[in-house]
Amino acid sequence: MGFAFYFFVAWLITVIFTLMRKRLTFVENASVFLLILIISINWSWIIYNELNLIKLTAKPLPYTAFLINRSIGIPLIIVVTLNLIKAANSKGKSILIACLSTVTLVILIHLGKYFEISTPIKWNIVYDVLYIISLHLIGWYSLKFIQKLKQSEAISQ
Repeated sequence: MGFAFYFFVAWLITVIFTLMRKRLTFVENASVFLLILIISINWSWIIYNELNLIKLTAKPLPYTAFLINRSIGIPLIIVVTLNLIKAANSKGKSILIACLSTVTLVILIHLGKYFEISTPIKWNIVYDVLYIISLHLIGWYSLKFIQKLKQSEAISQ
């Protein structure tokens, strides 16, 4: 059941991203997606395999569900969030969008416990919230950095 759920979520967020009006350029979206993907993969490797703070299932289908969430769900949700924040016309709306995205991602991560994909050993929800907020901030500041580079390149030409 976990595989079907995460597969559905990955396809849903992919369709939402494909059909939404993007406020960011292709390069900005791709750069943020790849950066969050790299961080997500390395983070999960360190937390799950090296430090053994969370135990993953050994069953192939639930493990694939974990990989789908880590590699498609989390980065795409953050990219969609940044596009929505860019379209927002107030700081309050931007913060609300970021909070809803954080809550959604934390729920997706914790559904892994329900579907017996992961079992926390020395882990709690606060660490997940801090991780997701950090991903949002890294995505936001990397986006600002890319936009600044693009602007400085336009000025120098």
